[in-house]
Amino acid sequence: MSNLNYCSVLTKQSGEPLAGTATFAKHFVFISWPKKYWQYEALEAKGGFPQGLKKWMKEQSKVNGKISIRLASRAGLSDDKVDIFIYPEKCCYSNVFPHEIPAVLESHFQDGKTSSSSAVKIEQEQIFICTHGRHDKCCAKFGQELADKMRYHVSKQKTAVEVWESSHLGGHRFAPTMIDFPAGRAYGQLSPDEITKFLECRKVGQVYGSAYRGSVFLSDLEQVAEAHIQHYCSARNWFCRVQINKLEKITEERFRCIATFSTIKNSVVSQNNIPEEQLFSFKLKSFESPSRCDDVEGPQLRKCWELDSPIPHNHLL
Repeated sequence: MSNLNYCSVLTKQSGEPLAGTATFAKHFVFISWPKKYWQYEALEAKGGFPQGLKKWMKEQSKVNGKISIRLASRAGLSDDKVDIFIYPEKCCYSNVFPHEIPAVLESHFQDGKTSSSSAVKIEQEQIFICTHGRHDKCCAKFGQELADKMRYHVSKQKTAVEVWESSHLGGHRFAPTMIDFPAGRAYGQLSPDEITKFLECRKVGQVYGSAYRGSVFLSDLEQVAEAHIQHYCSARNWFCRVQINKLEKITEERFRCIATFSTIKNSVVSQNNIPEEQLFSFKLKSFESPSRCDDVEGPQLRKCWELDSPIPHNHLL
């Protein structure tokens, strides 16, 4: 099959920016469940998975802030009992019977408060890579390859991170897509050839800028700004932490902000000429790209934020 039949290939060719496309949620929940039972809608999974979680998720999101529930799988996974991972709390409920999943989640989010009576802290870092082929074939092709090779490199380097396959993470036109927890950094279009560099960056707490979609814990323009500026820094070998300040929307199609930078110790790249702060402006631009693989002939017109230009220091807000 030609690569032109994959929406992620066509999206990359369109030039649509990755920055600011991460799925936002206040709480991310991953429930272990064998992939053979996943359906197009992950929370309608078969094999005895409890139904009604999608409705519950929407209702509870109105009370507790947006909750995103995804399924996670890996080799040898059983459907007798499940593990539930919740971020940013970094807590895990282990050995939960499937019929108990709704009650555990209800208890955890009851009255907007978390109950840690039966939860343990997640000690290992976790990477969730979308391989949800029933949702889009890009994730089966590109996501599965990335997941397999990520596991290989993590094992080879003896890196203390778990690699899970995930149901739909949003934005499959940027496949392969993944989220790196506990930082909550979302990535897209990461090729297997980049895994070594990606792991080197994450080892010292750096964002891997060229494939970065944004922080899943930042919403709207703040996510857009932080992600675009990380791309800007990556292009200049500025590996540093970015903080967004004084974000100001100028018009419906323009905004600006100040970014402050702090260097990272033990960076994989030497740090030179990084300013303490910089003013950046952004503008909306139109892009055409398909939304899914089964409709590559009908691209959608999207307005996406792109970095307009950095502005000299003497023009700070």
